[in-house]
Amino acid sequence: MVNTVARNVNKPDLVMATIAPQKKAMNYFFTVLVFMFLISGTQCQTLISGTITNMKNEPLPGANVMVKGSIDGASSDTLGHFSFTTHRKGEAILLTTFIGFEADETQVKLDGTDIYVVCRLREQSASLADVVITAGSFEASDKKKGVTLKPLDILTTASAAGDIYGALSTLPGASVVGEDGRLFVRGGDAYETNTYIDGMRVKKPYSSTTPDLPSRGRFSPQLFTGTTFSSGGYSAQYGEALSSALILNTTGMASESQRGIGLMGLGISASKTWAGEKVSGTIGAEYYDLKLYNSLVKQRVSYDKDPVGAGISFNLRKKNNHDGLLRVMGNASLSRVGLWYPDYENNGVQSPVNLDNDNLFLNSLWTTSAGDGWGLKLGQAFSYDNNRLRPGERGIDEKDLFYQGKLSFYKEFTPKVNLLAGADISLSRFVQEYTDPSSSHFRVEISDQMPALFVESEVMVMRRIAIRAGLRGEWSPMLGELVVNPRFSAAWLIGEDSQISFASGIFNQKPQEQLLRFTRNLGFERAEHYILNYQIQKNDRIFRIELYQKNYSNLVCYNGLDFTNATTYNNRGNGYARGLEIFWRDQQTVKALDYWVSYSFIDTRRLYRDFPVKARPSFAPEHNFSLVAKWWVAKLNTQFGGTLSMASGRPYNDPSSTGFMDKLAPSYFDISLNASYLFPLFGRTSVLYLSVSNITGRQNIFGYHFYQSAQGTIISDPVKPEADRFYFIGVFFNFS
Repeated sequence: MVNTVARNVNKPDLVMATIAPQKKAMNYFFTVLVFMFLISGTQCQTLISGTITNMKNEPLPGANVMVKGSIDGASSDTLGHFSFTTHRKGEAILLTTFIGFEADETQVKLDGTDIYVVCRLREQSASLADVVITAGSFEASDKKKGVTLKPLDILTTASAAGDIYGALSTLPGASVVGEDGRLFVRGGDAYETNTYIDGMRVKKPYSSTTPDLPSRGRFSPQLFTGTTFSSGGYSAQYGEALSSALILNTTGMASESQRGIGLMGLGISASKTWAGEKVSGTIGAEYYDLKLYNSLVKQRVSYDKDPVGAGISFNLRKKNNHDGLLRVMGNASLSRVGLWYPDYENNGVQSPVNLDNDNLFLNSLWTTSAGDGWGLKLGQAFSYDNNRLRPGERGIDEKDLFYQGKLSFYKEFTPKVNLLAGADISLSRFVQEYTDPSSSHFRVEISDQMPALFVESEVMVMRRIAIRAGLRGEWSPMLGELVVNPRFSAAWLIGEDSQISFASGIFNQKPQEQLLRFTRNLGFERAEHYILNYQIQKNDRIFRIELYQKNYSNLVCYNGLDFTNATTYNNRGNGYARGLEIFWRDQQTVKALDYWVSYSFIDTRRLYRDFPVKARPSFAPEHNFSLVAKWWVAKLNTQFGGTLSMASGRPYNDPSSTGFMDKLAPSYFDISLNASYLFPLFGRTSVLYLSVSNITGRQNIFGYHFYQSAQGTIISDPVKPEADRFYFIGVFFNFS
């Protein structure tokens, strides 16, 4: 589903106000008060004068000097001289600033005595804000604009259908795995990528789904202002991810109140936002039912119960003081689906599969000043997921509870040195119950309380080099293991608009609960990252090229033919992933046209899970290519978009072959188009949105399942999309 909120683009530029004339008596009274104030003020004025120069004692004309925290001040003349008076008394700080120079603060005492100061300003070198460490990271925040991928970019990417993870799959490093829908990064499995909202981990970021049908992200892109896709070498404040971290930052205070309604071929959505000076918030709800859609568009899947679902979300923002902000958000959803799926262990006979899922996610972040220049962040996240799967007469019920609390402190000592330090703790409880009429009842419960400490500092050296070094320690009582992971990255500004970045580090992750069901005698899995990139950004164009090497160790292995046997589980797995990535985005050359091109080459092999030998996994195609274009046509009030996605064939294992994972599925090819038409309604701007995927109707095949027929022959069953094309139409009304 695509969640779009239309924006009012016709705001008045000027608000006119009329003030009624005042009575003469009131004017006279006001004049007397002002006169008395001025008389008293002249009795305690302090005259401040002086000269502003550079370190060579050369005058700096046009420099600004003021009493910090007031409006009292002046600018220097052509000789660097300044003079002004202030009514303030007591201890104060005189702040002197000039473009291209470091600010100077001088402490003075204001007691009516004339003050003369000489300010010598040092020429400013590059600060940390000028050098952005980009190795392994695609940032989209207001401060650092590496590769901008804002909410509107995600919503208007044709192949994404409004899904954050679908849009990220068009960036280098990510692979399109059409039957899954999750994020696979640089040869890593989907579980190796974690999602963080306001610094807190999201345990279940994807919707629950049945085999061979893609999942989607649970959160709308419009909840977030910044999206950082870190494909490796990320900060020490994030843990439990071997390959990648998706870091999402929620919006701040709402700027205006509005109401929205969306009518779609799949369902309906509604939202309301209220904006206040101290408090703002949003509440939204959605409902979808694919019964009508599936009756109109032919599906390869035989549904016994068409997918239905509902959800409600909210966020609240409250200013506590002049620098404190509390952010609270929540999301609750449920989904139901039933279908017929081949039972590959029973001659491929069609078997009913029913899935019910309930999910709840709560997140809060409080930011404030801790005094003496320190900033404080206190975050919490809680999630509950209840998954009830019914394959045939069997039952698999899973309950997953997760809580994380994090406290961190930050201080910028100078524009060249800052420090981040903190601690977090993760509490988890996973319960799985398995029932089968032909066997006994099976229940397993896995709990852990994992504390962590982290520290990280950024330092600017030699004017053009930024270095970030960090350390993260994690302890798992369940595994009985302590890990300490160093992280390091650096950037060298080699030109006004270009730089070279390097990142490396060690990353650990606990084995998944599905592996811990049978034994706890396992340790952390491990990956080492080495990343080098070059980036140039100028005039709304950006080019970057990146090389990386990722080494795996301690991966969990087991015997797939005897997977319930705890003695077959170990941490002897290993592997590597290395590659080349290229990205180009241009928003300047052609008016109203924005496009980006990405290419990834991946060479990877791994021995893990039930692999008998080291091999390329099925989720890592060797070549990936994406072209995304968006064109605004003002005369039609419409934005047109298109996405071209291509990938080389993915490996699969043919049991009749003498090798393992030595066969390749056909290459992947998809062209998707969309259009967003803006039209006025009730004086507001609403949106008509249309999209269609795979317009060529290509029969993409993601891989194959193999099973033995009743006659004893091996039959292959291709894994394909549930339909040749996906259509979407929606109208989104805005009532601001």
